[in-house]
This record gives sequence, C-alpha cells and structure tokens, in this order.
Amino acid sequence: MFVRSGRVALALCLAVPAALGAQGFQYAPSTGQYRVTSKTKGAQEAMGQKQEFEQSANELLTVTVARQAKDTLAMTIVIDSINLVGPMGMTPPGLDKVPGTKIAAKLAPHGGVYSATGPKDDSIPMGGQMTDEASRFLPRIRVPLVAGASWTDTTTGKVNQRGVDLDRRSIATYKVVGDTTISGEKAWKIARTSVTNLTGSGTAQGQPITMEGTSNGTATVFVSQKGVYVGSENEEQANVKIVFAANGMEVAVATTANTSVQKVK
Repeated sequence: MFVRSGRVALALCLAVPAALGAQGFQYAPSTGQYRVTSKTKGAQEAMGQKQEFEQSANELLTVTVARQAKDTLAMTIVIDSINLVGPMGMTPPGLDKVPGTKIAAKLAPHGGVYSATGPKDDSIPMGGQMTDEASRFLPRIRVPLVAGASWTDTTTGKVNQRGVDLDRRSIATYKVVGDTTISGEKAWKIARTSVTNLTGSGTAQGQPITMEGTSNGTATVFVSQKGVYVGSENEEQANVKIVFAANGMEVAVATTANTSVQKVK
C-alpha cells in the first residue's frame, strides 16, 4: 500500500552530503513532506485468458531524519493522506485505517536499513509490506557525491507479502550525471538502474503457491548538496509467475509502474 518502486508484489494484490570525508556520504537531519504518485498498468494471463488492469496511488508523507548516533540515523514516516484506486476501479478495503500510520526505522548514515517497525498485516491490510517499503524510502548512497561518481549497491533479505515468504535480491547501479537546481536549492542528479529477483512459497487465499519474479528499473534521483533527499522519477517493469501447487495452474503477471517522489516542503 505504501507506494514506491518494486512492483513485483502487485502479482499478489489482484515507493552534496552533510559530510564528504573518508566516511563517505551521510544524510543530513531534516524534516520534509513528500508527495508520492504512482500509476501501474499490467496484464494477468492464466489458462489462455488475458486480463488487463490499472492501478494508481497518491500519498502525502511527512519524513523526519534525525541523528541518533555516529553510525545510526532514526527515520520516521507518517502517512498524512493516501488515495489508492485498485484494479476494476475499486478502493482496497482497510484504506481508511492508513492515514496517521507511523513507520520508524534505524538506518546507516548512507541510507541502508538496520531495522524497521510499523503496522502488521493483522492491523492494516498489507501492513508488513508497507513497513518494509517505507524503511527503504531513502536511496542508499555509498560514496561522496561528486560529478562522475558511481557505485553499486546489493541488498538481500526476506519479505512476506500476503502469506508468501520471499527471498529478495536487488542490485542497483548509481552514477552522478550532473547537478541541477530544485526549488532554488542545488542538487545532484543521479541515474540509477536496478534488477530485483524474488522467489519463494507460501499460502495465498488458503492455497499453497510458489512464486518467482524479476523486475528491471530505471530512475533519476535528486539529492541536495546539503544531504537531503529531494525526490525521484522511476519506471519499473516486472514479470511474475505464480504456480498453484494443488493443480499446477500457472498465472503470469506483467506490470509497468511509473512512480514520482516530490519534496513539497
């Protein structure tokens, strides 16, 4: 329900530094409000039948980043408002419980996630997925930001989405391609490409299933020269295959998602 890049999960459902020394990039303490908008188009195919669908979302978030220790940032995200239109033009149940929800995360200074706490699936539909995605709101920046700088970030871990335990591996490549000015403030312009693989098994709607998927993303990320995340534009294409163990039926889902993150104040 939290909008960001990484739309593989949709298959289960039918978002200059403070220091440039040797320690590398560090996010600066800040508080800001962000608007996150997303539009997804996709198609689901099973037993020779193909069904197309669309989904859109609009969220307003208040994000606070504070220095907790030399090697730890404390980030809190409050969902101020959310509007989501799912397939068939319907609003997902439980959406009215989301405004006011708070997610807290402990991060490395460059944005890597140590831990996160927030709603669970038993309190808000897809609460666990929301918490996981919110904790990864800040791009992970491994090196001091200067023109031409580049790096690769690899993350692995487990995630549960609607009863399915998934192993996730994501490899992202970044490059500082220039600078720009956003709302009167100088910012670095960073190009990012990413590949994410998911595989796992579990139970969905009472039926045992296996799932595997791959997504490829391209994005432009903006970070102010003071070390504050300004926003991003992202496109992600995902392909997922779900197999129902009881009868061997396969469901293939392909999606293209465009997500925009804009710091509004």
